[in-house]
Amino acid sequence: MSKIFEDDLGVYISHADFINNIYKSIINNSACCINPDLFKIFAKYKTSKVKSKRLKPKFEINMNYNNEEQSEVKLKFYKFIQNNLRTQSDNIDILNNNEAIKAADKIQKNLSNSILELIGSNLGPAVVKEINGSNYLFPQNSTFFSKDVSEMYKHLGNKRFDLILLDPPWWNKYIRRKRKVSSDAYNMMYNHDLMNLPVNSLLTDDGLVAVWCTNSEQNYNSLLNDIFPNWNVTFVAKWYWVKVTTKFEPVCNFSEPPGKQPYEKLIFAHRKRSLPSPIDGKLLVSVPSAIHSHKPPLVDILKDFLPENPECLEIFARYLLPGWTSYGNEVLKLQHQCLFS
Repeated sequence: MSKIFEDDLGVYISHADFINNIYKSIINNSACCINPDLFKIFAKYKTSKVKSKRLKPKFEINMNYNNEEQSEVKLKFYKFIQNNLRTQSDNIDILNNNEAIKAADKIQKNLSNSILELIGSNLGPAVVKEINGSNYLFPQNSTFFSKDVSEMYKHLGNKRFDLILLDPPWWNKYIRRKRKVSSDAYNMMYNHDLMNLPVNSLLTDDGLVAVWCTNSEQNYNSLLNDIFPNWNVTFVAKWYWVKVTTKFEPVCNFSEPPGKQPYEKLIFAHRKRSLPSPIDGKLLVSVPSAIHSHKPPLVDILKDFLPENPECLEIFARYLLPGWTSYGNEVLKLQHQCLFS
């Protein structure tokens, strides 16, 4: 289970606990656990201030970025912490994240290139298998398509899913710059390409869509006004993943928009629902992995909104989940043995 604690404001989850539970007993090994150093986020990250262009008036910046949202998340977060986590303070007195950063850098150097043109499934218990000279972990009852998303309809056209989760490679200037100097930066997609994904035909009539979204107002507005209508779904709720240190402090300060925030959005949409729907404004709080774009698992969090034994699909997946179908050209990337011990 990933849920540590929950109330009306939000839920505190452990990424590491969930992953370790998946692989606590595997067929050809006694146990595997994810490298604990990845979650040794003891201190806030330093962020640089965003400088606005001289020719851009301040009133225009305020029109483009949502100050009310940032204030709402900040207020809810500190109330959530005050109400529930006062007695769970971490006593470790370390003022940096060096162990986590070193672990992530070492893993990134050891990761293989994306494994393309590979389709597979594990219909039994969790297992370790060798592919191209490296070991990969496969959770119970998992199916994967290590393929480009442009081929989805060819492989999944006859399937229907109760949940479709997406972590799109949103276009942004930071990743574009990073790709020039780093191998761990991902390939990005334009919003009109996301709009044309076959989500409409893959979703059941009673299904739920969940999309990780950056804090870019442009991406968020495109999701609501262009992408969702093309998928034939309607916005239902917006959640906030607040990233914290082991001392339950935000990993960076809440800053004046458009500055960097310690949270990302998870946007929900549906077609029609006979099942419960997510409530707007909920917080997901967790210590993040030091690996870039390593999102927390949502299996336990979303099961209340799904039928029994649901069919779940993750698009742009970077690791596998038990009982889920995963699709994308990096689905096995974070299943590599170098992440585990």
